[in-house]
Amino acid sequence: MSLYMQLTSLLLPVFSSFLILILLYVINFYVTYITRENPLPGPIPLPIAGNLHQMKNSSKFYAAMHKRYGDVFEFYIANKRFIMLNRVDLAEKVLTQSVKSNYFIRAASESQGWEELGLTKKGLIGNKERNSWLLNRRLLNHCLTSTKYIKEIVTVVQTLFSEAEEYWKELGDSTSLEFTEWIHCLNVDTQVRIVTSQRTYALSTYFNSLLAPHLKKSLPQSSIQSYSKFVSHILFFNQVGKYFYFISPFLRHYVPGFRQIAERMKRRIGWLTEEMKKIVNERKREIENMSEKEELKVDLLSLMLTINTEKDTNRIKSSEFERPLTEEEIVQLLIEVFSGGIDTITNAICFTIYYTCKYPAVKARLLSEIDATVSSKGHSLSYDSIVTLFPYTSAVMKEAARVLTVAPIVIQLASEDDEVAGYKWRAGTPIGVNYGIIHKHTAYWKDPETFRPERFLDECTDEIKPKTFLPFGGTFEVELCEPDKEIKYTYSMTNQCTELKVYLRARNNKE
Repeated sequence: MSLYMQLTSLLLPVFSSFLILILLYVINFYVTYITRENPLPGPIPLPIAGNLHQMKNSSKFYAAMHKRYGDVFEFYIANKRFIMLNRVDLAEKVLTQSVKSNYFIRAASESQGWEELGLTKKGLIGNKERNSWLLNRRLLNHCLTSTKYIKEIVTVVQTLFSEAEEYWKELGDSTSLEFTEWIHCLNVDTQVRIVTSQRTYALSTYFNSLLAPHLKKSLPQSSIQSYSKFVSHILFFNQVGKYFYFISPFLRHYVPGFRQIAERMKRRIGWLTEEMKKIVNERKREIENMSEKEELKVDLLSLMLTINTEKDTNRIKSSEFERPLTEEEIVQLLIEVFSGGIDTITNAICFTIYYTCKYPAVKARLLSEIDATVSSKGHSLSYDSIVTLFPYTSAVMKEAARVLTVAPIVIQLASEDDEVAGYKWRAGTPIGVNYGIIHKHTAYWKDPETFRPERFLDECTDEIKPKTFLPFGGTFEVELCEPDKEIKYTYSMTNQCTELKVYLRARNNKE
């Protein structure tokens, strides 16, 4: 018998057994699918993949499914079934804002991947320990709402925006600007400054990249390289969470390619965690060595390190929250603040600018409000004036968040058996709410596809029903380079602006 015949006789039974196992898996998958509880309309899933092959752009996938199947539909990620609700009245229980809610736990928090990353027992995003989550949220919120800190944010934003204005003036108003990059850099510099009091030079570095070699400015390269790597790892954090949520443990641990990607991601998260620890410990030593006469820096890290300590001048008056935050808690909260804040705020600003420029009447009224207020109050505005004196500007931002919601999807798990949308569901069922659809639902909004900021003004008679809205300058006039084109964006945990080219024209403001 030849070698070929010997190999064939050995491998054929193995191959046949493998095919039989695949066939049995497929049969079991579809038998389970056909006999599932409460069958809902939705796309037919594939074994192993579910409907992932249809979800290249998840936001558009959910919109298409709503248009086809209505306000309640189902879909599958791998072999896991998800229920999606697209009306507030159907999702009342899921949207209950209470730590005692049956839907306290996020769907990702129960995934083996997030457990492997250590995200399920610390911080806020994936923490499923109620007491730990409540403490972290309460202390972080106390720091973020400190009056001194809010005023410092306003000062930092004004300072950095003035820096950006100088760069735009140098480039000239005939230069097409990729505004997503500019806003990203502005936001990176702002976030790092208000969180750690450090400088990242993102704005100046990007400006330098647009200049001819002989015009480039001298910058501290060591600091730039260090923070550039730090920020890239921060922004990568969301991709790691997505990968470890969607990709099964078997693929991550045993299948070549998938395993190497998972290992590389874990190394990057490990590096980020260690770098964050260094930043925390360095600031901790600075605070410990401060004299009694020295004032504490007004940044989030300093507030988090001193909350409920002898250096805290604004202690929480509650025995339930009287202990300080641990180093591990601070590190995780900082990672979440950075990863959640940089992309989210950048995209929200880009979407707002796009819709403002898209509608000339809106843009004219917004600029009129800004000109009138700034000329009467001066260029430097206080936090209180920003909150109270710009109602139309606020309305424009809200309307942009309604029309194109940055973080439209909320998916929670039922901790106990429950009835939602007229169906009884077992504990552990992932139930999602799509605010991207709710924000444009004809049941809640008049002319929902129309960009009309006036609906958010006090004088408007349109009633905005409870829980139907959950969103997450002065010297230049912004113009879209291609005003007839739709804004380019993609969905990856959040809606992300991928391109926004504009001209910044110098304005002749009347004094």
